Amino acid sequence: MKIVRFIQIAMQIRGRGVIVTNFLIVTHGRLAEGFYESVKFFNSQIDNVHYINAYIDDSDFEENFVKKVKELSKCQLIVFTDIPGGTVNRIASKYITNYGYKVISGINLSALLEFVFSTENMNEKNIERIVESSREQMVFMNKLIETI
Repeated sequence: MKIVRFIQIAMQIRGRGVIVTNFLIVTHGRLAEGFYESVKFFNSQIDNVHYINAYIDDSDFEENFVKKVKELSKCQLIVFTDIPGGTVNRIASKYITNYGYKVISGINLSALLEFVFSTENMNEKNIERIVESSREQMVFMNKLIETI
C-alpha cells in the first residue's frame, strides 16, 4: 500500500510540473525497457524516467551511456543497473565522479516505483532508506503463508 500512496501523491505533484530528479535505467538486454514500460503503466505522463538497453545490437553501450548521462545530468540523476558485478554496472560506476550521479544496482520494480514516485529529496539518507526498504520487499510467499 505504501507504493500506491507514493504514486498517488507523486502524480498530483508531477501534474504541477515539479520534477527534481532524472532516473536512468540501464540493464543487459531489454530489461531496462520493461522497467520503463512498467513505470509508464502507473503514470503515462512521467517524463523524467529514461532507459538504455545494453548489448542488444552493435552500438557502443559505453558511448551511448555517457551521451545520455551528459544529457540528463543537468538535474540530479540516479542511475539504476541490474547486476552489481555486471559490465553495465561497472561502466555506470566508472563515471560517477565525472558526472556526480548516484548508482543503485540490483534494481527491482518495487524499489524503482518508490524512487520514481517519491516526493522526497533524493539525498543519500533517503536513497539508503529506499534501498533498505526494497530489500524487505522480496518475500518467499510459501513460507509467509505457512506462518499465517
